[in-house]
Amino acid sequence: MSRKPFRLLIVLITYNRLAYTQKTLKTLRHTISDDTDYFLIAVDNNSTDGTQQYLRSANERGLIDEVVFNPENYYPGKACNIGYQIGLELYADATHLMRLDNDMKLKKGWDRAVREYFEAIPELGQLGYDHEAIETPRADMQAMTINGKTVNPFPGCVGGPSIIRRRIWDDGVRYDETPWTNDGRENIVHEQEDYRFSMAIQEAGWLFGHMQEDFGRTFANKDNWH
Repeated sequence: MSRKPFRLLIVLITYNRLAYTQKTLKTLRHTISDDTDYFLIAVDNNSTDGTQQYLRSANERGLIDEVVFNPENYYPGKACNIGYQIGLELYADATHLMRLDNDMKLKKGWDRAVREYFEAIPELGQLGYDHEAIETPRADMQAMTINGKTVNPFPGCVGGPSIIRRRIWDDGVRYDETPWTNDGRENIVHEQEDYRFSMAIQEAGWLFGHMQEDFGRTFANKDNWH
């Protein structure tokens, strides 16, 4: 039996942190498999540190398929919605949509693992790939194994970086575009868009969770960059 198509629309969201963006793009290019069909679109939230010039150059060199420059910081949720909408106009055959924040390190084989998860678990709608999110011992209690693949919904969402089935977007599920707010003490008051996105996917009847294997992690904390 032939395998189902796997064509990945990747939306790289950037906002300053030029060195992080460069590392993320490098790790993506060096780890994605030769047989994975993908389209990469970068959506920049009005960076002012040279990121926009870098993205233009990367696009001209063929390292990025399309670049979108927002006139202001729209925050990740709205930026991802824009990326998915424009990306699907240019890459209409995509079967899965990936949000890639500009602080992720990926390991070779991540894309094949993603494909295996979605093929093994028909009810899986959203797959997270930031392994650091489930390294706390409390996460072990939530892990579930389905058809040989273990997913973990801890801590109740998959965070920003994730892959969804195209059908979820076609069915109208979107990121909430409300900007983050805090109470002046750096405590989030308004729930972040990634949590609300996972909740919307769950309400639509889909399962979500992190992949169990360590194929990706954030390096926003410089101590995480190995």
